[in-house]
Parts: sequence; C-alpha cells; structure tokens
Amino acid sequence: MRIPSGFWAGKGVFSSTIFSLCIFLSNARSAVASNPFTQYALQFPDPADIATRKFPANLAGAEATIVSWAEQMSSFGPWTVTDKPVLPPGGDKHDYMSWAPYHWPDCSNVHNTTVLNLAETWTKCNYVVRDGEVNPDRNAIQDFQSFFNLSDAVLYNSIAATLQNTSSSIYSQNVVKFITTWFLDGDTAMNPNLNFGQMDGGPHGQVGSFTGILDLRGFAKIASGILILRRTGNTDWTSAVDTQFVTWCNKYISWLETAQLAHAAATAPNNHGTIFVSQLASLKLIVHDTAGAVNWTQNYFTGTFQGQLTKNGEQPLEAARTAPWHYRNFNLGGMITNARLLTYANRISRPWNATAKGATIQTALNFLMTIDPSKTGETNTTAEIYPNIAAVASVYGDPQGKYVDYMNTAKFPYADDATFLWDQPLAGGVVHVTVNQPLASSVVPVAATQPSASGVVPVAVNQPVASGARSAKVHPLWFISSLVLVSGLLCI
Repeated sequence: MRIPSGFWAGKGVFSSTIFSLCIFLSNARSAVASNPFTQYALQFPDPADIATRKFPANLAGAEATIVSWAEQMSSFGPWTVTDKPVLPPGGDKHDYMSWAPYHWPDCSNVHNTTVLNLAETWTKCNYVVRDGEVNPDRNAIQDFQSFFNLSDAVLYNSIAATLQNTSSSIYSQNVVKFITTWFLDGDTAMNPNLNFGQMDGGPHGQVGSFTGILDLRGFAKIASGILILRRTGNTDWTSAVDTQFVTWCNKYISWLETAQLAHAAATAPNNHGTIFVSQLASLKLIVHDTAGAVNWTQNYFTGTFQGQLTKNGEQPLEAARTAPWHYRNFNLGGMITNARLLTYANRISRPWNATAKGATIQTALNFLMTIDPSKTGETNTTAEIYPNIAAVASVYGDPQGKYVDYMNTAKFPYADDATFLWDQPLAGGVVHVTVNQPLASSVVPVAATQPSASGVVPVAVNQPVASGARSAKVHPLWFISSLVLVSGLLCI
C-alpha cells in the first residue's frame, strides 16, 4: 500500500512535537533483530567511514535495521511536491509549500454565518501563535513530511546499497528514483526555493517565513547518502544524474545565499541559525564546494555557537521554549551535525573542542542528561536524546559507562539501532577528539584516498556494548516491541 505524499498522511491529531507511530518493521532480511523505524531529526553519517564497508560482526543488528528501514521507506516512495491538494500562492504546483505548525485560526474577525472550509479559514481568519501546539490543519499539505521521508529513504537506501558490496542494487536504484522524482523530473520536480515554507495564515499572510528553512534540514541525510554512492563508485548513480542534481542544488544554494527569508534564518541565534548551517554546508558538499562547507561550519563554531551555551552547558534560547527538552535536543543535534560536516570536509579541524563560555558539545549533552523532561510535560523522549548520546560517545568516549547506563536505564535497544553502525565507540570503536586543543581554522579538504583520516591519534576504548546477536559478552538489552518514536519533525 502506498500513501501519497508521506506515510503520516491522514493523521488528524498531533499534540506534541514528538510523534508516535506503531508500525513494526517485520520485513528485515536477516535473522538479526531490527528496530522499529525511528525518524531522527538530523543525521550525517561520515560517508568516508561508511564507504570503507568495514563493519565488525557486532554491528549485524544495526545493519539489519538499516536494510529494513530502507525497504520500509521505499515502499512509500517516491514523493513529490506536486502531490499536494492545493496550489501555493504563486500558482505553481512545483513550489514547496507548508503552513506554520504553531499558528492557529481566530475567526472572530470574519463574522461568518456558515462553517468555513480550510481554504477560507487559512485566507480569511486571523492567526495567533501557540508555541509547541501543532495545528492539525498543517498536515493537509504534506510537502514537509514528504521531504523528511525522502531524506530518510535516500540515506538508508544508500547505506543498504553499500552493505550489498556490489556496484548496483535495488537500493541504489531506489535512491536514483527518489532523487529524480523530487528534484529532476520536469513533471514532478520542486522549484529550488522555499518562498512558501511555513507560511503565515490570515488575510495578511500567505507568505513564507524564515522558519520554513528548517523544513529541508534532511539535506544532511541526503548529502551523506549521495556522497556514499559517489565514494563507492555506485553505477546506478550515474554522472548524468549527478550533474543534474548538482545543477539543482546550485540553484537552491543561490536562493539560500540571497533570499531575505534565508538571511533571517542564517542570522538567527538559536536552532534556526544552527540548522541553516547544517543544510547549506550539506549542499556545498553535494556541489563539490568543500571550501564553502568548511567556511560555513567553521564560522558557526566561532560565531553563532558562542552565544548558545552557558558555562554549565545550558542552552538558554532553547530552554525558554514551551518544549525545552525537545528544543535543547534539536539544537544539540544541529551542533553535532555541523561538527560532523566540518570534520568530514576538513580532517584536521577540531570542532569537537570548540568552546562557548568554556562549554563544549559534550558539556551541553551532559547538562541535558540531568534534566527531567516530565517536568515540562514531555514524554517519549528517548528517541530524541539517543542519537545525541551516541554521537557524543563516538567522539569523546564513554570510559565511565555513563552514556551506556543512561540508555540501559531508558530500556532503549540501541545496539540494533541504525545509528549504531556509525556511532563508535559504543560498538567498540575509537575516540576521535583531543581535548584542550584549539579549533583548527585552516582549510584542508579531505582526500579521497584517506577515508579514515582524523587528524588526531585515535585512543582505543573499552567495548561496553555489542549486539546480542553475535557477541558472547553483552550488556543487558531490552526491546521495544512496536513503538516507533519520531523526533524533531515539527520545529520552529
């Protein structure tokens, strides 16, 4: 069964920024357990590391999950902006369009005597902001969710293709189909702009907002997937497709670098500024502008990042929101993604050592782990913090086992999660950070012949966790039978 435009289609009630979807992935191609699908807000697995295809046996659970997720996502694609039931204000169905999620109608100004339909409500009623409360009307237009699904499908199918250890597979063919449909096919392609992203409603609205830039944060996943296919010499990802995609991305980059809406996002001091950099740097890598990716991420850590943390790791701008646990995690995920992008683009850089008032990315995570999300009414939070914990542990290590203990206490089956494939040392990998060293500023693009170069001396760590499927010595793991946690989908 295919649900056009996104597989959350038809859901009428969204009461929080975390969605729960009970779809269990039963079609794994391995006897090893696979986790239920989880839609993470931000990910950029290092393409050079994935392209080595050097995965130890204790990652079998993560591999099975990735293949299962790739197949699950593919069953719902392809996606296109032309599927939406209404035309954008400009009259071109190829324009991306979404409605601001926290805007609610106040129709007292209309004085209507009959029930207003959705279009009348959106254009005639005044709108007010209720921070953290998602208006279900937003889901009448699925462009934002469709792109999220597209980005996950591209990432997991690209990795699944690499796991096949062949130059061509159904997974890489899926990637080509999805990219072609959304970006390249003249009948279905998206115009390279976000003029109507997270539009304001009301008689004086119908224009996009700078917050709409967040809608395409999945470009970090897409960039990782495409770079993986390039580095592995995948024959399905042809030079013709690559050239067309680069052309589209260059046009969108031009919009991001010149549009007033984009400028407002780029200069925002909070998560908007963080994730603008993640998106643009990812696009720079796609179009072979490594120096541009380095420049944007480097400037983030010497600029915006400096105002985002206090000494103890608190994020005041995110803590002020009505869902502070979510927004702390969301911005932290952006910080981590920017660090990964910079590390990939410049192997001698030290973004993980960057400090703001003495605090690092790790400090921000450690502070967040002390906060009880239930005190602000936030539930189902493990899927939000898990990728941040895994990423931090993969860089700074977990010598005292506090990150593993946190996940075990939360009963999260992390050893079979997709991120376990690239987040070491939780799976017995190495630490890639050297403390008390300044953030490198020189631009040295990564060499294609050095897929594992890190610029620091790796420090071996213990192997606190292994998948129960193939390891003789493991920590106890608990499994969630069918709950799918979706993190960071609607954020402004």
